[in-house]
Amino acid sequence: MQAFEPYIALNSHVKKPVIHISLNPSPKDILSEEQMTVLAQEFMEKFGYGNQPYIVWLHEDINRKHMHIVSVRIDETGEKIDHNREAIRAQNICREMEVKYGLHPTLGEHGERELVSLQKVDYPKGDVKVQVKHTARTLLECYNCHSLAEYNTLLNLYNVTVYEIRGSVDGKKYHGVMYGALDDDGQQVGTPFKSSKFGKVFGYEALQKKFAASVGKVKKDNLAERTRLEIIKAMQDIGTKEDFALRLKEADIEVVYRINPEGRLYGITFIDHTCRTVFNGSRLGKAFSANVFNELFNNPDADRERLIPQPEQEPSRQEKETKAEERQERTEYRQQKNRSHHQSELSESLIDTSALGAVDIFSILMENDHTREYIDPAFRYGRKKKKKRRRRL
Repeated sequence: MQAFEPYIALNSHVKKPVIHISLNPSPKDILSEEQMTVLAQEFMEKFGYGNQPYIVWLHEDINRKHMHIVSVRIDETGEKIDHNREAIRAQNICREMEVKYGLHPTLGEHGERELVSLQKVDYPKGDVKVQVKHTARTLLECYNCHSLAEYNTLLNLYNVTVYEIRGSVDGKKYHGVMYGALDDDGQQVGTPFKSSKFGKVFGYEALQKKFAASVGKVKKDNLAERTRLEIIKAMQDIGTKEDFALRLKEADIEVVYRINPEGRLYGITFIDHTCRTVFNGSRLGKAFSANVFNELFNNPDADRERLIPQPEQEPSRQEKETKAEERQERTEYRQQKNRSHHQSELSESLIDTSALGAVDIFSILMENDHTREYIDPAFRYGRKKKKKRRRRL
């Protein structure tokens, strides 16, 4: 950070003078340190930071090799480096480099590959900020949630919590989001993190946009149908809460109960791991609300015939074949339509945005936690001499 101080001192008006970029090549590309150094250097040249001091180091904190680059946004004249359309420019640069060097496109890879090996946050293990951010990001990319409450329920499975904060400072209202770690008993441990420490894609506004997009996707693809059918099947001879949860787990659906100290069930959420969607019970319909299940679990005299919906009639073989043909036709049509747009859809490139659907993929680094790490001398860059421009006569 000392190399940046002379630049930062030239312009005190820049609130966030330090930029942190993460470049994440596909695991399919086996790259040496020298090759990754070349990628980092070329990226910074094209990104407009070739004449800036910057530090590059390799990282494997989430079980894959990637690069972190830290630089300063103020040049040697005290001017702030152009930050317009940063994310789009960075994505385009990385896309060009993928083509130039024959690298595997990383569009959509991140969330899927990380979800496979995702583990619960382990607070005693350390690096809590990295663990929480990685978990929050992976689940946000891979699952559809309609609200912050549903997202929090999903995160809780991996010992992470998220919640809103509201207030005012000097008469100015603020609305934010906090993330924290949980122990195995669901109790919060350690100091929570402001979403701004992770990046804009984790903030309140970005989350609301993501939830709105999920609502549209769930409706468009009719993702709730499969979940409803499996729940109805499990309800037919419903017994205890534990038995019901076990039956749903066999269908790849996790159920989360919220029970008050008196033992009353006041909330129920279904997490369908097949269609990657989280549903609050009442969102699926009145028949799946917490009140219905509280009655079924706790009242021996409950009118089960009235409360339990009946499964739909099994379609005939001919109907199944017809529907399968229709689905195949729709799939082929979509594939043909998407083929022409495939090149443009590789915009994520090496930058690790995956399915977040947000444009700001940079985390502004002002903390000291990254700068304490060992930095290989091979990845240190000093400021390069600026080429003199010829003056026109």
